[in-house]
Amino acid sequence: MFLVFMFPLTELLVSENVSYIFRYRGIYELAENLEILTIQSIPLAILFDIILIISLVSIFLFKNRMLQMRLSIINIMLMLGSYALVYYYLYTAFNEQEVTLHISFIAAFPLISAILTYMAFRGIKKDEKLVKSLDRIR
Repeated sequence: MFLVFMFPLTELLVSENVSYIFRYRGIYELAENLEILTIQSIPLAILFDIILIISLVSIFLFKNRMLQMRLSIINIMLMLGSYALVYYYLYTAFNEQEVTLHISFIAAFPLISAILTYMAFRGIKKDEKLVKSLDRIR
């Protein structure tokens, strides 16, 4: 998820002369090798920050598996919600115009991260079941 902060999510071509780039902070117009901010997306930036913080905190909560599972589920929902927010910004900015959209590979990272977080959730759940079964034996 950290790579989302470094690379653009999509590139939008409106015409031959006008192109835009969508980063996590907003939509930038590309003009003579300069990026000019046209639409800010502060909620998306905050959402990506929250996702990254929850992911990092969740890694270090290995002693509290129930909280780790809850944070994983919340994080998956936030990651999938980030796609809805990206779609909202793109739709509201270019709903009336003919736009060619070039999606970057980086745009798939929240989905990949959600899948990996789900796999981690399943592993944490198995660990919790194993610990509970060992407690019953004692």
